[in-house]
Amino acid sequence: MILLSGTSNPSLSRSVAKESHTLLGGVEITRFIDNECRVYVKEDVADKDVFVIQSLSTIADQRLVELCLVGQALKSLSAKRVTAVIPWMGYSKQDKAFRKGEAISAQLVAKFIEAAGFDRVIACELHSEAVVPFFHIPAVELSTHEVLAEALKAKCKGKWEQAVVVSPDKGGKSRSERFAKEVGLQIVYLDKTRSVETGGVTVTGISGDVAGKPIIIFDDIINTGATAVKTSEFLHEKGAKAIYFLATHAVFAGEAVALLSDSFINEVIVTDTIAIPRSKHFAKLTVVSVAKLLSDAIAH
Repeated sequence: MILLSGTSNPSLSRSVAKESHTLLGGVEITRFIDNECRVYVKEDVADKDVFVIQSLSTIADQRLVELCLVGQALKSLSAKRVTAVIPWMGYSKQDKAFRKGEAISAQLVAKFIEAAGFDRVIACELHSEAVVPFFHIPAVELSTHEVLAEALKAKCKGKWEQAVVVSPDKGGKSRSERFAKEVGLQIVYLDKTRSVETGGVTVTGISGDVAGKPIIIFDDIINTGATAVKTSEFLHEKGAKAIYFLATHAVFAGEAVALLSDSFINEVIVTDTIAIPRSKHFAKLTVVSVAKLLSDAIAH
């Protein structure tokens, strides 16, 4: 087995290699003066099982091309099997066309990865159940629920059994329900309205009592954080004891860090599927690693 790393999240790649009791293989990834990517695989990969670890994070387009070039190079060197390990699959939110004339981007990204010669894919918490069927090669989606729940249990200080999962919106209902079921907690649902003119969201009701209880908002992605902040304001008014925002992928777009820092959310717990620069670390942030989760998936 050989592990190779792209440039998107080398720290996570090193952690996966450490968990797998191996070293990262040699691959040289450079860019020409016009920013075109060039890859050179230094390892003898003939008849070997090769795993390429690469998140499709900022800038997603460049990370995708880089991943595909490495895959094609490995196939040209007669690797036995090549697996794309994609902790964060950018474009997975674009799983349908909302208007006539829009591309179904997640479907096309899956085709790119297949065309590059990858034999299978391992990913973490894809945004939609529609994404896995876009692949015509074996694709495994890993759940980070247990990793995040274990990190939170230490924060709840013996109050874990009293914690309540809140489903923040219709789009995340099934995701929140799966999380609550897997970690053995009750769930309540919010009622919301959205302004046709502004797109702004107003929380209008809740299906259960949250007063005096630790509250968990679970989502697969923190993008701008705006929805979670609105939700936390409502839950605070309803007497929530503490509010925890759990998410797998920390995109932290726009003013997310400032919004989350100034909100009623007590702690934000994310994983390292996306490399988080120092400039986006803040006091409420806890980062847990998916290295062992990925290492176990690679081993099997």
